[in-house]
Amino acid sequence: MRRPPSAGPKSLFSEDTGSCPAPGELGVLDPLIETWRRGRSFVRCHDLRFAPRTFNPGFGLGRFHPLRDLAGHPVPTMYAADQVEGALSETVFHDIPVRGPLKSIPLWRLAPLGLSSLSPLRALTLAQLYGLGLPRLGLTREELIASPAEEYPQTVLWARALHARRPDLDGLIWVSRQNDACCCLVLFGDRVGEKDLRTVRRPISLTSEKGLAYVREAARAAGISIID
Repeated sequence: MRRPPSAGPKSLFSEDTGSCPAPGELGVLDPLIETWRRGRSFVRCHDLRFAPRTFNPGFGLGRFHPLRDLAGHPVPTMYAADQVEGALSETVFHDIPVRGPLKSIPLWRLAPLGLSSLSPLRALTLAQLYGLGLPRLGLTREELIASPAEEYPQTVLWARALHARRPDLDGLIWVSRQNDACCCLVLFGDRVGEKDLRTVRRPISLTSEKGLAYVREAARAAGISIID
């Protein structure tokens, strides 16, 4: 596993607990930066109890959340994708196996969810966690992006380290593990606020005619069955 040079202060983060190495000393982290231009829209698949521009205050467990800064304060997060298929792949289809009899989803699981489209009112500064951005940090895709859920406590440390290293960083961007034709991003709610985002398309329920059409089209392409 890749580790920082032994000289100098120890890492602020835990030692390796799995296949994903812990971040090294903050001073040596130098992420590749990607700019998400102002006005470029992205898609969210989210619980309809919350408004399109509402950030997750810390519910659930994901690859890069729940997130706390170095002082221990919660950092709200917002996940999104550049395409509808990516947003569905990272939520509705996230835990569906790629083969076998369980490659299906019951219709009732769609009921709480909807699709929204947002666009930023300013350019967003993102750490690139794909392509050359991964080896730049001493990581592989398998370690950070394709690792299983058991590794989430470790992978979230990278979000924490990058958040701490770059005060100007608005979030992270990577290529979806479930759908490598799409990019995903997570925004830091202490850097990006609701005032920085515009609702392009108000939520549509995944069980509405239009929403279900999106889900069925993506499921058909992926060979996933929807059980009514």
